[in-house]
Amino acid sequence: MHAVICEDVWMIYKSLRSEKVALKGVNLKIPKGKIYGLLGPNGAGKTTLISIMATLLKQTRGKVEVLGFDSIKEAREIRKRINIASGNPNLIWSLTVYENLRYYAMLYGIRDRSVVERLIDTFELREFRDVEFNRLSTGNKQKLILARAFVNDPELVFLDEPTKGLDPPVAKRLREKILEMQKDLGISIVLTTHYMSEAEMMCERVAFINRGEIVAEGTKKELKGLLKMRDKITIETDSEIPHQISLPDGVYMMERDGKSLSFYVDDAEKRLWEIASEVAKFGRIKNIAVKEVDLEDIFNELAK
Repeated sequence: MHAVICEDVWMIYKSLRSEKVALKGVNLKIPKGKIYGLLGPNGAGKTTLISIMATLLKQTRGKVEVLGFDSIKEAREIRKRINIASGNPNLIWSLTVYENLRYYAMLYGIRDRSVVERLIDTFELREFRDVEFNRLSTGNKQKLILARAFVNDPELVFLDEPTKGLDPPVAKRLREKILEMQKDLGISIVLTTHYMSEAEMMCERVAFINRGEIVAEGTKKELKGLLKMRDKITIETDSEIPHQISLPDGVYMMERDGKSLSFYVDDAEKRLWEIASEVAKFGRIKNIAVKEVDLEDIFNELAK
C-alpha cells in the first residue's frame, strides 16, 4: 500500500482575466513508512501539491488517494490520520507551549493530558512548558510546531520546509528528531525542503517538481543514472579559461565561476586526465577536486 497516489493531477487557478496552471498532470506514488522528498525551486508547485494531499485544497482534475482514501470524497477520514507542519510560525501566539498542544489535542478529541506531556518531553520543551509561543526562540517555536504535528498519532505527516531559517545546529537537531520519530513510529513523511543536503540525509526517494510538473523521481542512484552524471571535477586555474575549450566524451555539463571550472562526468577516473590536459593548454592548474554528484548538482540541472 502506498501512502499517497496521484494520478494526472492538475491545479488551475482561474480569475476573470487569466488563469494560472500550478500543477500539470502530476503522477506520483509515495511509498508507505518512508521519508519522501518533494524538491523544487520557489513557485514550482510543491506547497500546492502538499496542500492537495493534505485535503486543504481540491485539485481541478485528476485523482489523489491518501492512505487508501479519496482526497475529495473521503477527506474527513484522511484528516483523522494525517498532520502537517510548516516552517512558518503558525500557532496561537498568546498560549503557552502546554496550552497550544492541549488545544490542538482537544481538536482531535484527545483528552489524555499525558499525550501532551509526553510530546513536551520528546521535543525537549520541558523547561519552556509554561512559556508563551511568542516568547520562544525560533528553534523552540519550530520544535513546538513539529510536536503539534504528532499530537494525533498520525500515520502520515507532511513537513513543509520544517527547518527554514533555523541556525545550523538547531536545524541539525530537528532533523535528527524527525528521523528518530519516523524510525520509532514507522510513519510516512512527505518532506519539502530547499536544502538539498537535508533531503539527501533524510529521504530514501525524492521527486523533483518544476513549473508544476514532476521532472524526475527516484533514489539518488536512480537519478544519477537518469542524468548520466556520476562525478563532479572542479579545476581551479591561475587565469580565466576561454569559452572554446574542447570537451571530451563523457562530459555532460560544464560550469564556470571565475577561474574555476566544474565538469559533470560519467566517470571521473576515466575523464580526469583528458579534462586536465585540455584545461592546462590555457592556464596553470592550481587545484583539482573530485567528488560524487549530489542532489544539489542534480537539482541545479533539473531546475534549468
